[in-house]
Amino acid sequence: MNKSTHPSVSMVVPMRNVSTTILYTLQSIQEQKYPIQEIVIVDNASGDNSVEIVHDFAKKSTIPIKLITRKKNKGAGASFNEGVRNAKSPLIVLMHSDCSLSTNDEITKLVAPIEKDENVVATYSTVLFTEGVWEKYDFWEKYFFARVVDHRIAGFVTKFDCVRREVYLRIGGVDTKNYSVGNEDGNLHDKLRRVGKVVKSDAEVTHLQFIGKGFSFRKMLVKRRGYSRAYGRILRVKGLSLHSGLVFLIKPGLALLPFLPRLHIIGIILLLLFSLFYTKKMFVTRSTLSDPRIILVPFVNIFILYYEAFWMIEAFLFGQNKVE
Repeated sequence: MNKSTHPSVSMVVPMRNVSTTILYTLQSIQEQKYPIQEIVIVDNASGDNSVEIVHDFAKKSTIPIKLITRKKNKGAGASFNEGVRNAKSPLIVLMHSDCSLSTNDEITKLVAPIEKDENVVATYSTVLFTEGVWEKYDFWEKYFFARVVDHRIAGFVTKFDCVRREVYLRIGGVDTKNYSVGNEDGNLHDKLRRVGKVVKSDAEVTHLQFIGKGFSFRKMLVKRRGYSRAYGRILRVKGLSLHSGLVFLIKPGLALLPFLPRLHIIGIILLLLFSLFYTKKMFVTRSTLSDPRIILVPFVNIFILYYEAFWMIEAFLFGQNKVE
């Protein structure tokens, strides 16, 4: 491919405590055939050696790397906004620092629809959650991602998406007042669709998450709380008229059923079925089935149901846009 015939892109990559994955991300970017003008990394007060890894990689990188460091974690949404403001290319690729590109043609595929149609303002990829990566996780990280193993999810989720810089700035980027720490991707997608086409590309990206030791039960709870608060804020801001809002209410409804007169027996039965099948991948995989902690999983499933419901209600009532 002749790189000179294509508009260059700037990669914008927020990061926080991603020492186990950032090198995979940068290496997969480095190997792309597409012309990349720069990589803009926005670090959110990382407490590990992520910044040092980026500095070491930048010394030998063939692509210029601009590292913006924050003393306070302001969330992914604010990081994307700052990264785009500091980027130079007309096309911006938004990418998470825990993702990797499996071939050297992924940016080419991602940008193609924008090159073909001037009415396309953004494109998105298909996110892969492979079993090979999942098997590298600790027990509770496997539990956290058990429902998405080997799934292919296509959508504008900022894990690997492309957007016209001029359009991003014109719409004001992510609404950080409400979405900097949850559903920033959905907010950005909604705003982009109002001004132009947002289309699926043929590009794919592998979600790595955290590859290493130390993903504890407590860390799993923190992540669950973050997602639940994000859902609660979505309901608070957009209301139940949003079709996805009804989806968010499924778990709270299931948690409430056992306490409703005349419906409590049905509710208890559904709760028991939920405890066994919600993370069924854990019960059919040798590495998890042989772990003594598997005995706890049905009880954890029920606990998580009420735990998530609590934090969703808390965010719905008080609407706090907290960084986890």
